[in-house]
Parts: sequence; C-alpha cells; structure tokens
Amino acid sequence: MRTNIPLEEAQNTVLSRVRPGGTEEVPILSALGRVLAQDVRAREDIPPFDRSPLDGYAVRAEDLAGATRATPAALKVIAEVPAGRVSPLPVSPGTAVKIMTGAPIPPGANAVVKVEDTDGGGELVRVFSSLRPESNIARAGEDVQMGELVLEKGMVLRSGAIGMLAAVGVSPVPVYRKPRVAVLCTGEELVDILAFLSPGKIRNSNLYGLAAAIMEAGGEPVLMATVPDRLEDIITQLEQALEAADLVVTTGGASVGEYDLMRDAFRLAGAEMLFWRVAMKPGTPALAAEKDGKLLIGLSGNPAAALIAFEHLVRPAILLMGGRQKWQRPRASGVMAEGFAKGGGPRRFLRVTAHREGGGYRVDLTGKQSPGVLQSILRCNALVDVPAGSSPLQAGQEVQLILLTESEDAE
Repeated sequence: MRTNIPLEEAQNTVLSRVRPGGTEEVPILSALGRVLAQDVRAREDIPPFDRSPLDGYAVRAEDLAGATRATPAALKVIAEVPAGRVSPLPVSPGTAVKIMTGAPIPPGANAVVKVEDTDGGGELVRVFSSLRPESNIARAGEDVQMGELVLEKGMVLRSGAIGMLAAVGVSPVPVYRKPRVAVLCTGEELVDILAFLSPGKIRNSNLYGLAAAIMEAGGEPVLMATVPDRLEDIITQLEQALEAADLVVTTGGASVGEYDLMRDAFRLAGAEMLFWRVAMKPGTPALAAEKDGKLLIGLSGNPAAALIAFEHLVRPAILLMGGRQKWQRPRASGVMAEGFAKGGGPRRFLRVTAHREGGGYRVDLTGKQSPGVLQSILRCNALVDVPAGSSPLQAGQEVQLILLTESEDAE
C-alpha cells in the first residue's frame, strides 16, 4: 500500500478502477441532468413539411411582379389554412391562400407575403410589394434532417436536449444508471440530526453533507447506519454497504489515533488497500481500497476536510461511473483580496469566494480554514490551489483557482 502520495496519483489510482455502470430507460423528464447512453438520430425531418414562418398569404411570386402600394397585385383568396391543417386547394395563377404561422405551404405556392404587406382582404387581397421565389418559407428539414445525429452518447441532458428528444420522438430515454454510493460514518461522538445532544456528542453533518454532494454529482446516496469506533461493527456495516452500493464512502477512523480503525476494517473486510494519506490539506488521511471491483474511499471525519477530499477523489469517480466523459472542474486565475498567513507544508486548498471583477476574479477567504470548520464551505464557490512549500499568500497576489459552481460569479 502506497502512503503520502500526490493528489494526482491518488486520483489516477481511483479513476483507473472506475467504469461506467449499466444503463436504463427513463421517462423523458426524468432524463434531465442524466447522461445519454446512446446516440440519437432524427427519425424524420424537422420540420416535417414546408411551412410558413409568419401570418400572411401563400402565393406565386410571379403574380407579384411589379407590385407596389400604388399599383398593388390583386389575388383571389381561395382558402385559409391555420396551423395543423392543410390547404384543400393548390395555389394557381392569380390566387392566394391565407396562411397562419406554422401551417404547411400549399402546393403551387413558392412564397409567403406578410399580412403587413397586404390590405388583409378576405375574398380578394391586394399585395403592395413583390417577392422573390422561396421568400418566407421554412423548408422541411431546415432544423434537422432525417437520419442526422442530433444527440451524442455521453452528453449531459439539459433542457435543450430534452426538447430535442421530444422533437424527434424519443421517450423513454436511454441513460446511464445513477451509481449507488453508500455513506458510512463512524465515531462514538456522532448522533443523528434530531437526537438529543448530550455532553460530548455532535450531530452527524457528514452523513447528510456527503449524501447531498453525491446527489449533486449524479449519484444515488445509500445512507448506512452510523457506527461507533468498534472494529467488528464497522466491518459488518462495510459488508452491508458493499452489498447495497457500487461505491462506498466512509468518514472517520482514517487517521493515526488509537480509535482510527478504518484501514484495519477495509483490510479485514477483504479489500485490497490501494493507498493511505494524500499529500494535501485538508483531507490528508484519505484512503482507498477495492473489493470485487468496488471501490471503498475513506475520508476524514472533519466536515470541511471530508467534503474537500470528496471533491478531489469521490466526485470524479461518481461522474465517470454515471457515464460522464469529463470530470475536471474549470480553472482560472484570481487575485487575493487578503492574505493567508500560513506557508510551507503540503499542497493546500483554501475555501474562497471568486467574484468577477474586471477581466479576472477577486478572491476572498470564506472564513477559518480549519478542517473541522463547516461554515467556511457555505459561500465557497472556488478553491485556491496552493502548491506545496509556498510562502504565505499576500493581498494582491495571483493564485490558481478551481471553480466549483456554474453561477455568474464563477463562470
């Protein structure tokens, strides 16, 4: 088992063992935010017929030659076509069909004149301008042609993609199955969020914070029972978690104390140990193992450290398991609005807010950077990536950012 390894090595170790899960078909609206599991081609032209993009009159452009307001062309109106209907008669020389937006172009017509360029006549319409053939006609297949590849396997389905699926008549939709991720928290001090808080106890924020992070990454959390620091109880819950989920995430018991039992629990549960301790702060005690093709990733029990290590090690795995092709967050440069006094030591990730300012980002610390301080996560939309051995950061210093949100402040 490797120890004290660089973050990139830890990521590569985890991700090299990840494969996309199975696929399933879901109703079209349930596919929002999911990853498409196969290419989608158009089954017909969109639109499927030549149509009018405006209200007016379907005409023969030849009949309007030389038409002006002073010398309008007069045409007999032989039919009216609303959207969803077809004209009962073709357009012949000297005639017009009144047509509404979206209605099919009648046979014989090769242009549509805007109603504003006519007198709006009922039985006889006067047209005040000439047109070239093909004017104001949306041809069949103008948007999508039959057989065209419209959605590619591996893309995340946003609202526009859902609209396209509807347009080409695809429902249910083939998507990658959401990976099931078990969350197991250990610690004698932990109680559930509604339990009485007796002396020495704290509420288990990790269980719910990590479950929410799993959902944000496209996974389905499986909440396991919180267990005390007893090896046999931890092993029992690990075995149940491996049965219930595709990936197991634990918190607590990953460090070097007398009650830090997770390494032994992984090993005694029959898992192959991959690494322990990653050269970063917070989140150093992270460990990983594998059993029967399933990963187990142990995180610190400190809430902020757990969520930041999750960001680097677990979130990428969930994304790839769910069919995503990319897992990296966008990066950018920013300028510190204030200093950070600690220097030296391993690579460090600072919780910050990144706001657009001019052509770059203004970077503000979100509060105390201790691994147990959860409040500094609340407004955090970016992490400052501070290289190992760096000097203390100064106000005005340029830093490298990992952007965590897609809000206007961090695009």
